[in-house]
Amino acid sequence: MPKDGGDSAEGGCRCGAVAFRASAEPTAVVYCHCSDCRRSNGAPVSLWAGYRSEEVQLTRAEPTVYESSPGVRRSFCGTCGSPIYFEDERLPGETYLPAGVFDDPESFEPEAHDWVSRRLRWFDVLDGLPRHEKSSILR
Repeated sequence: MPKDGGDSAEGGCRCGAVAFRASAEPTAVVYCHCSDCRRSNGAPVSLWAGYRSEEVQLTRAEPTVYESSPGVRRSFCGTCGSPIYFEDERLPGETYLPAGVFDDPESFEPEAHDWVSRRLRWFDVLDGLPRHEKSSILR
């Protein structure tokens, strides 16, 4: 959750074409070590902030959306390629945004590590947070 207790957060892509506002505190803030997130974000681990979909509003251009796997839609800026969000039909009404695309990513306090069974053997975060072999979010 945001450390400052604020109830909204803004962010967007690297070039500024796509922007959004999340109008509430996130329902979850989790690291994901799965290969889908690794490839989509180009990093060994991703930190996601989850929101109810109606709490996330796009405030500039629409991102490009594609189905990365059956039932999973990922979006990115069509100009600079920054990842914007993902939605999974097994999680109806939820939208997940990478913490790194928010204007203040430090305001998100991670709660857990998901998919540690897929963690790269040479990468670890020793932070004492709960670790889940699969997802901590029921699908």
